[in-house]
Amino acid sequence: MTIRTLYGILIGMFALLSAIAGLWQLDDSGDKRQAAEWIRKTNLIASMAQGASATLAMERGITAAILANPGAAPAPMRGEMARIRSRVDNMQHQVLEHVRQFVQTAPQHPITRALARIDADRRSLGELRAAVDAGLEGRAPAVPVRRWIDLMSVRIEALQLLTSVGVEPLPENIYTYASLPVIKDILFTLSETLGKERATLGVLIARGQPFTAADMRQLDDFRAVIVQSTARLESNLPFQPGSPALDAARAQLSAALYERYETLRNAVVESGRLNRPYPVSASEWFHEASQGIDAVLELSQTINAQFERGIDAVQTHANESLLLLGLILVAAVALFFTTLLAIQRRVLRPLLALEQAALTVARGDLTQAVRLAGEDEFGRLGSTFEHMRQALLADIERREADAVALRKYKALIENSASWIVIATADGIIEYVNVQFCAVTGYTRDEAIGSKAGFWRSGLTTREEYTEMWRLLRGGQVWEGELINRRKNGDLFWASVIISPVLDSQGDITHLICTAHDISEHRQIEEQLTFLSTHDELTGLPNRSLLAQRFERAAAASGGDAAPVGLVMIGINGFKRINHSLGRDAGDQLIKEIGRRLSQCAGEHDTVCRHGGTEFSVLLAGRVDRDAMAAAVTRLVETANLPITVRGRRLQPTVSAGFSVLHQDGVELDLLLRKAMVALHHAERHGQSWRAYTEALDVDAQEWLALESALRRALEQGMLELHYQPKVEIASGRIVGAEALARWRDPFTGDYISPARFIPVAEESGLIQHLGAWALRAACEQNRAWQQAGLPPLVVAVNISPQQLRQPRLAESIAEIIRDSQLDARWVELELTESALMERPDEANRILGELKGLGISLSVDDFGTGYSSLAYLNVFPLDQLKIDRSFVKAITTDPKSAAISTSVIALAHRMGLTVVAEGVEHKEQLAFLGEHGCDCMQGYLFSRPLPAEQFAELLRSEKNLHAPQLPLQLESS
Repeated sequence: MTIRTLYGILIGMFALLSAIAGLWQLDDSGDKRQAAEWIRKTNLIASMAQGASATLAMERGITAAILANPGAAPAPMRGEMARIRSRVDNMQHQVLEHVRQFVQTAPQHPITRALARIDADRRSLGELRAAVDAGLEGRAPAVPVRRWIDLMSVRIEALQLLTSVGVEPLPENIYTYASLPVIKDILFTLSETLGKERATLGVLIARGQPFTAADMRQLDDFRAVIVQSTARLESNLPFQPGSPALDAARAQLSAALYERYETLRNAVVESGRLNRPYPVSASEWFHEASQGIDAVLELSQTINAQFERGIDAVQTHANESLLLLGLILVAAVALFFTTLLAIQRRVLRPLLALEQAALTVARGDLTQAVRLAGEDEFGRLGSTFEHMRQALLADIERREADAVALRKYKALIENSASWIVIATADGIIEYVNVQFCAVTGYTRDEAIGSKAGFWRSGLTTREEYTEMWRLLRGGQVWEGELINRRKNGDLFWASVIISPVLDSQGDITHLICTAHDISEHRQIEEQLTFLSTHDELTGLPNRSLLAQRFERAAAASGGDAAPVGLVMIGINGFKRINHSLGRDAGDQLIKEIGRRLSQCAGEHDTVCRHGGTEFSVLLAGRVDRDAMAAAVTRLVETANLPITVRGRRLQPTVSAGFSVLHQDGVELDLLLRKAMVALHHAERHGQSWRAYTEALDVDAQEWLALESALRRALEQGMLELHYQPKVEIASGRIVGAEALARWRDPFTGDYISPARFIPVAEESGLIQHLGAWALRAACEQNRAWQQAGLPPLVVAVNISPQQLRQPRLAESIAEIIRDSQLDARWVELELTESALMERPDEANRILGELKGLGISLSVDDFGTGYSSLAYLNVFPLDQLKIDRSFVKAITTDPKSAAISTSVIALAHRMGLTVVAEGVEHKEQLAFLGEHGCDCMQGYLFSRPLPAEQFAELLRSEKNLHAPQLPLQLESS
């Protein structure tokens, strides 16, 4: 390629790149202007939604106060309610009109769904108001105050959702990834919580009743949110741009909320708590409280105005940038053509003269001098070229002298420690030295006349040879390492340098190859390299090598190619194998699973030991996600095949989770984390494998939040125990109870299912604290029942597998029973079948210690695990419980019936009592009674009850066989 051609290409590329950059800048400026307008609209919608929610909160509060005591509500108060309703309708109409205009510019935006919900709420609000008016006028049952507040709160939350969804960005416009100021969200939360507090206190004032404990808890919850929001507000306000309007709004907030509202609120709360007359009426309270909330809204509007001014500044800056860009483009074009002319005169013309001189020298004519005037670089280059011509003339004279020196060099080469080969430009060998014959095993006669490289092994890649010849034909030296083969077939590594020999015209006449045998050095290097990139135990690639191969796979996949997946595989129950068979057996299991995964993986996959009991697999070459899922299934099924370790046949169980490149991320650490999230989800739910989804990430976050809340609930004593009676089938009497942990959500008041928080407690280690609390609370409650004169009975508490592994478990339980002053014979511990069989010998020792305390022992969920009857016969047990899964189908499934009757017969032969769990129908009870089951537990008699209701059940002396039992149970 000539310089003129290159020059033209460079000019074209410069022009093209300049045009692309200019167009990109124009498009970017357009995006900024669009983003500024977008943020302005979303900010307006957020402000209008906040105003609408505040007005809706005012209607919620004044209507709640009227509903609390309709007869005492003055006429002005009802007139105020009508005026507020009109304001609500007007503001909701304005919000809907603005949002409808908003969605026309972005029909696919999520705010469309929020608009539908707000519109539906607006239509249903009229029906709710009509029901309230009908109740106030006596035409229909009155709407409960709590239901009114809850329904209105849902509508206010929908408006807040409109604010959150409204700031979702526009597709393909990164500048719209700008949310409203955090302080506006704080003000929204503060005004809404103040509105709830206003409504709640208005209801209590209207009723004229003192506060209950529930009222105080609810007010405390409101106060906690208000205090936290106020603190966050005060910490954020100093960072807002200062202005007289903001200072005035802050002063108004301080006077109306922090002084007048707080003073009046504290007086009302104090009166309600001490059962004194309230200092204000419901109407007066609503008026005063609304002023504080209005001050919050005024501050929000002031901040919104400042935010609007900031958006105006951004839009102005975008317009100015667009103008400046145009000026820069004009200047660039002028500079481009000026440079073009200068290069033509100062570069191309001198180059043409040099080219003609070079062609003259190349033809062998050294008599013509190079004439290139000037003091610039090309003038100096011409002078240099002339010196080179004269040097070539002198070189001819030296050539004869060099021939003498070459004979000396030949002797040096012949006796060199390196093996040397000289070949023609076509690769035909003309000379080899003695060392070549010693290293390769070939004689000179065999080598000379042959094509160079006949000693190649075939293991060096074709690409490397191609690169070597490219450099050599270009007159450059090639250096590298090659795998060769000796005459006897042995392979060896050689460090090779090949230098081309050029004649006076620059053509290659010969090639000189100098090489050293580096096989021993290479072996040491490969061993060190292997250790740095592979796991020592399994020989599989380690995390470092996985990262390298991931980069190659990611680069090869691009954005539209076949997917690349990352799989995390974990061995379940590995600690049990390590404890029972020893560390060597665990290592053998890890190596075997690693070997199986390697055999099952595809040729383009990479199996890596990620650490501990976890493996990672890089999946490549799959046509789609279904093929990848099938590969994960094969990996898990292969790893789960039985294995013999130290003469024992084990059944390993692995779980897997996987994520997909480009779909779940592009970085290795992110994909590994997401695959780990999927793995943990699969382990937690007993699945063989699970693909990562965003829902799993949300589930993991919820899991952590639930763990934190459970830890706080245990510290603050927020859990409670419910008791489900155990009834003797023969007599129908209550002979015991099972204590079951229950946790009520402090915000909603609903119970959180044990199926949610018990697994969290087990995985996080909180189960030991939960178990100790449950045992202590059950013992203290049983002692309290006895002191109240109720008949003594055995209360059972569940013991988790983790508690069974707790050091000094028996001593801890003895201390709890001793502190509660309860006789140990009224305590029963329930252990699962699988927990006992995890380490049966150790479990038997612990059970012996517990039995020595005088307590009873029961096996829960019997029949669902993998019990050994030999162990079961030696455990010091008192009771077996038939799992509810068998009882549920006992009258319909012959297998469940056979298992249940077998358990009853087996337990009686071992001298154990049998309890059936989950009895819900009379047919089940009849079957169990007919086959000699001792006790039952289930909804047929009673669901788990709080302590007070359970005490009432004991006092009522209800009997399982009483004719009125179903009616009594239905009412309980």
